[in-house]
Amino acid sequence: MKITLKKTLTISCVICLAGVLAACGTDKNAASSPSAASPEASQSAQPTAPAKITMFVSNNAQQIPGGKSMDLATVKYIAQKTNTDLNITFLPHENYADQLKLKFASGDIPNVHMVWGIETSDLVINGLALDLKPYIDKYGPNLKKNIPQSAWDAVTLNGKILAIPQPAQGNAPAERVIYVRKDWMDKLGIQTPKTSAEFLDMLRAFRDKDPNGNGAKDEIPFSSREKFEWADNIFGMYGVNLDSNTLYNGEVMPGYVSPNMKKALGTLHTMYEEKLIDTEFLTNTRAIWDQKIKSDLVGSWDHVVFGVWDPWQKELSKLLPDKHPNVVAIPTPRGEGYDGQLGRVEKPVLKTFVVHKDAPNPEAIVRMFDWLVSDEGQMFTELGIEGQSYTKEGDKITYNPEKDADVKWRSSVFQMHGFNEAAQKVLINNDEAFNKLLSTIETSRQEGIVNPTAGMPPSETLTKNAELGYRGSFQEAAAKIILGEKPLDYFDEYVASWKKQGGEQAIKELTDWYNANRKK
Repeated sequence: MKITLKKTLTISCVICLAGVLAACGTDKNAASSPSAASPEASQSAQPTAPAKITMFVSNNAQQIPGGKSMDLATVKYIAQKTNTDLNITFLPHENYADQLKLKFASGDIPNVHMVWGIETSDLVINGLALDLKPYIDKYGPNLKKNIPQSAWDAVTLNGKILAIPQPAQGNAPAERVIYVRKDWMDKLGIQTPKTSAEFLDMLRAFRDKDPNGNGAKDEIPFSSREKFEWADNIFGMYGVNLDSNTLYNGEVMPGYVSPNMKKALGTLHTMYEEKLIDTEFLTNTRAIWDQKIKSDLVGSWDHVVFGVWDPWQKELSKLLPDKHPNVVAIPTPRGEGYDGQLGRVEKPVLKTFVVHKDAPNPEAIVRMFDWLVSDEGQMFTELGIEGQSYTKEGDKITYNPEKDADVKWRSSVFQMHGFNEAAQKVLINNDEAFNKLLSTIETSRQEGIVNPTAGMPPSETLTKNAELGYRGSFQEAAAKIILGEKPLDYFDEYVASWKKQGGEQAIKELTDWYNANRKK
């Protein structure tokens, strides 16, 4: 299906985009080279001089020294290693997307630009992104080796690879897990729950058997936050999440109107009715939720994979030294009557780099990113320059952070791998924390819900009518069901009304896009 022009660009912007391809896409400062029509053509006249590459990237809210990018030690080192001359513009993170649109509209289009996902790239939406597949096949052995297929799938439409992705942190695209106080489980003799029924039984034991040992019935078996935040894996017991779409009986629809959402709301109603979920789950702010967990009140909660040590285990051990708290991630239990994928919707990429279809030297661009995901490039993006900020003696790596001034922005901008065990072990510098992280990553990697519309631009219907989104009328309907103000079958009334107000058209848009771009 042809991707239609989105209203993120005005008509005049589109004309500008089309009109400046020759002038801006090829970059007046770039070294002369043959057309980027094929990797064979580029290879036959490969320049010996450093390939000039222009880039727009977010500064990721980091302080990056001003001036020419090639004067920065990090950029200079990458350029030396990849035979490139890098002209990088670091745009402010807080309004990065707006800055990109303004620059594109004015005809200022770089060879490469960073976006979080291809669905947010105006070049991809308007058919101006280079198909990188032939170049990656020819010049990207490390890219193919070290970036998982799920990340490539997220940037591939109709067989064309439209960006180079950085995979999810930890190579764990199902980025959130259920955490449990394992010390509570051990005290009460509870085994890891495998089903929603066993999970509820665990929560009942937390409620009734005083696992925090203070003699008061003050335990909160499970806690989440306002607007149904951080309850992802409860919904995920039934294969749905609020902020993603799902495939059901051949139709793609938002997870919050899937029939499986009804089952999830039924479980949440049971949790509320039996006081198994925080009674303030609809109003908990981050600070209040955080404080409850750290006050030895909460037995289970949902959070990110990389949070297992810091903040959770680290802070609880510090605050409750006599309790010997033990925070662990458990696999998402399977919801009763459901046999599909479990957990959190997969978000396979952290960021992506889109290459303009008329960029010169695309093979040099691919080679640069290929080096960044090589063993040497991975160590560089995480630990800096060998011999300066870190040294190696056999298998032993010694890192000196005081000699690595660029570490924060270097990793956030240039890291292209999901996880490097050797580098992370050095950075964490704590065997208990490292081993707990590895265990949590492995738990997360075993689950995940595929997003059938990964890479799709926002639905026009859902964008126009905020009430149709999960932060709209769903919030009130779901709250009424969970609190018992409405019966579970009220969900069917909500969905019928949602469809009449435009939801039917939204489902059609999502399904049509899926059938044209993702259906196998």
